[in-house]
Amino acid sequence: MDVFDEVAADYDSVGVDFFTPMGAALVDAAGITAGERVLDVGCGRGAVLFPAAEAAGPQGRVTGIDRAPGMVALTGAAAAHLPQVTVELGDAQAPRFRPGSFDVVTAGLVLFFLPDAGAALRAYRELLRPGGRLAVSTFAAHDPRHRAVMRTLASHAEDPPAPPAAAATFQDPDRLREAVAEAGFSGTTIAPFTVRSRFRDLDHFLAWVGSHTGRAVLRRIPAARWPAARAAIVPLLPDPPELTTTIHLVVTRVPAR
Repeated sequence: MDVFDEVAADYDSVGVDFFTPMGAALVDAAGITAGERVLDVGCGRGAVLFPAAEAAGPQGRVTGIDRAPGMVALTGAAAAHLPQVTVELGDAQAPRFRPGSFDVVTAGLVLFFLPDAGAALRAYRELLRPGGRLAVSTFAAHDPRHRAVMRTLASHAEDPPAPPAAAATFQDPDRLREAVAEAGFSGTTIAPFTVRSRFRDLDHFLAWVGSHTGRAVLRRIPAARWPAARAAIVPLLPDPPELTTTIHLVVTRVPAR
C-alpha cells in the first residue's frame, strides 16, 4: 500500500504545527487573489488547498489533485462545503489539464518525491497562462535531532526505505533556481520559512512520525525491537520533544507574452 494512502486518516491531524502553517505560508507567498484559478498538486489533506480556496474566494476555482485515494476522499469530504473547490485523483508528475488552464500552480513539499521533477516543472509551466505563477515549497533544513531520530529508528527496522533521491537537490537554493529556470520560468524568489513543532511527550512525537512518511520506517520495526528503539531515541530529543524545520518558499513566473 502506498504510504500516503495508508496515513491519510492521520496526516496533519495529530495536533502538531507542521504542514498547516507551511501551507498557509506558501499561499501567502504565491499572492493568490480573489477569482484566480489554482491547481494544487499533491494536495494531501489540504494544507495548501484550503488557504488557497480562502484566498481565491467564491469567484475563484481551486482544484486539488493527489494520487492517494484516501487523501482524495477525506480532503474532498472536508471541502464539500466549498463550491469553488474540486478534489480529484491525479498525478503530480503529469497533471492532465488543458494548457493555460490556471493562474497559479502550487506544490507544497511535493517535488522531491517525484521521479522526474524537471519534467513535472515543465508540465506545470504548460498548465499556466502567460504571466501565471508557480509556488512550491521544499525542505531547506531539517532539525538535526529529527535526522538523528530517524536514523536511529531505521537502524532498528527491517529493510527501511531510502529517503527520496532528489531531496538534496531541492535543499539548495541555487539548484532550485537552476531547475525552475531550465523549465522556462523567470523572476524567481526564494524565501525561508521556519516552523517550531512541539509535542506533549514521546508517544505524541511517535504518533506524529507515524502520521506521514515516517510510517514507512515505523511499520518495519518488529515488535520485539520497539523497547530498544524507544530507549535509543530518548536521549536524542528534549523533554518534552520539540523540532525546528525550515523550508524554502519558491515563487516563479511564466514569462508574459
